Amino acid sequence: MNSIENEDDDNDLSLPDISTPMDWRPELSNYGIQEHDRGVCDDTYENRAILRRARLQWDSVYDQMGKPTGLIIARSEDATKQKRLISVAEKRVLLQDPTKNNSDFLTGLDLIVDEAACKITPPWVIGATRTYLKEQEDGGPKSQKRAPAALPHRCRFVRSDNMRCLLWSSGRKKDDGLCRFHLKGNRTPGADIERARAKLVQSAPYAVDVMEELMESAQSEPVRLKAATEILDRAGVRGGIELDVGVDVSVRSPAEIVMERLQRLAQGAQHAASLLPGVEVVDAEPVIEDSTNGEDDQA
Repeated sequence: MNSIENEDDDNDLSLPDISTPMDWRPELSNYGIQEHDRGVCDDTYENRAILRRARLQWDSVYDQMGKPTGLIIARSEDATKQKRLISVAEKRVLLQDPTKNNSDFLTGLDLIVDEAACKITPPWVIGATRTYLKEQEDGGPKSQKRAPAALPHRCRFVRSDNMRCLLWSSGRKKDDGLCRFHLKGNRTPGADIERARAKLVQSAPYAVDVMEELMESAQSEPVRLKAATEILDRAGVRGGIELDVGVDVSVRSPAEIVMERLQRLAQGAQHAASLLPGVEVVDAEPVIEDSTNGEDDQA
């Protein structure tokens, strides 16, 4: 009985974890894709090609244990923008200028007196702000060796989509106006390289999508062939390589080598004689003694 209950628990944990509202999911049946749920389908090349042609984006679906399920959930560009605007709208009461999404957050006394802003502000920000205001009322730090209290503010980091980070920075000089998430990579040497490597890893799936799109819809046949070859090469499927390991060995006798050298010397002498008038050059032929005859005579 216990084993059956454990199996049921495992099945519950392996269920896909989908938190995207159903209203944001497109009906994939309209595009000829078989759905497991609204906007959810198998992660196959055919399905991704259809979504790509329909100008839809997608995300991988994981189960409640964080393992991949082999499914993808489609989303439109409008849904992505709407989700982003909702996250900004939740913190709009914190903005100094509610009409600008990248405006600074309320700080200092303006933040403390706004009850609505305090409800969605992290407790540590409220505590640090009160400490800063208290120190200002007392005329500054208690001793010259002590650094002034920092005033938290909005992180200055702007993402690639021109949206400013919605987290808080501690306000300390060493944090350089960044939150702890974006400051994490700046504390160790080689942080820029690590961030670049992380971006490459994150962009790898999109690079494969671009190669697939070129292979499928490129107008130029060489481009399609190159994309297909690159995909096969990175998948470990490579064409045969012809190697020519033949060695051409030519053996020349010492007599031929000596004759060539003597001919070059004779040509050089004739050329020198042409440059020096009045010098007579006598042609001569090299005589090579036959060692066998000498051996016979001695015998």
